[in-house]
Parts: sequence; C-alpha cells; structure tokens
Amino acid sequence: MTAQADILTRAVLLNSQRRPTPEALTAQLLGLEKTAKREKRTYPFVSLLGTWQLTFITGTKKAQKQAGKVLGQGRYLPQWVTVAIAYDALTDQDSTTPWQQGSVTNNVHLGPLHLSLTGPVKFQAQKRLLAFDFTQLTVSLSGLRLYRGQIRGGETARQDFYATTIGKQAFFSYFYVSPDVIAARGRGGGLALWVKAETS
Repeated sequence: MTAQADILTRAVLLNSQRRPTPEALTAQLLGLEKTAKREKRTYPFVSLLGTWQLTFITGTKKAQKQAGKVLGQGRYLPQWVTVAIAYDALTDQDSTTPWQQGSVTNNVHLGPLHLSLTGPVKFQAQKRLLAFDFTQLTVSLSGLRLYRGQIRGGETARQDFYATTIGKQAFFSYFYVSPDVIAARGRGGGLALWVKAETS
C-alpha cells in the first residue's frame, strides 16, 4: 500500500481521532488523481459494485481551469448526515456498447428524514468514467413513505439514457478504487471520497 493510499484508509475511519486535516487529505487525493492519469490506470465496473458511504467532499470550483491546485480545504461529512451510494450491474447488457450498464441508488439520511434517488448508470473502464441519472425519488419520514415518483423525465429519461452523449450527463471520474475506498472527481470539479459500507 502506498503512503497516499494509506492516508485514505485512515481518513475513512469515521470515528478516528487521527484523521488527516482536510487540507492534507485533499492534497493526497490530488496526488492520487495525477498518478492515475500518468499511469493510465483503469478499473473494472465490478470493483465499484456494492454500497459506499460518502465521507469527504470538496467544493466545485471550476477545476478544469485550476489543474494542479488544491480545491479548497474540503470537509468531512458530519455524523448527523449519512449519504450512501450503491451500484448494481445489469445482467442482460448490450454487447455492442463500450459502456457497462447498471443502476445506482443514492440514500440520504437526515435524522428521521430519508431520501432515496435511483436511476441508470453506465461505466467506461478505459476512461474511468461513470455517467448517471436519477429518475425516481422516494421520501420517507420515520419509516413512513411520504412520496414515491418519477423525476427528471422518469421512464423516458431512463430509456434514453444509454443513447445520450456523456457531455449532457452527470458523471464521476474515478481515479482511486480499492476494496475499502473509492475516490472520484465529479463533473463540476469537486472531489469525493467514499468508504465501503459495512453489511450485516
């Protein structure tokens, strides 16, 4: 394990008192991103499957115009909010497309309030790009479902998703993937770090 990867492992220990400062962690993430680009690393879609808890984020400050600069100090997510993303692969995929196809569920817990967003994803291993769209929203309060319905074009958007160019879609560019930690840059330029969620 490299020193950069080791600091990520420490960072995702949610109750650790020895987590690196936001500035140090952001610098490590930028270093890993540069390494992934230099070595032209690729990751299989299967390495992203499962549930990952969001742990650390930075702002979206026009990163394309600030290459190599730290994008603000970033911040760890507070304990009172839980954000977890889960990826699944489709079993019957179109073999003619360069994209691996799947689905995503993003769960947000704010005390008793629970928001769940679901939709399709497609992953291009060569460029480490994962495009996604959320087409359905579920809202619950203390376990009671308040709303469930389609959003952002719903089923029509889902059907058109795989034929839409990535320039029109939200995406993550994953630059570090391990069994316990994944890290990516979003389309808006921000960095994000997730830890593999424990399963019972």
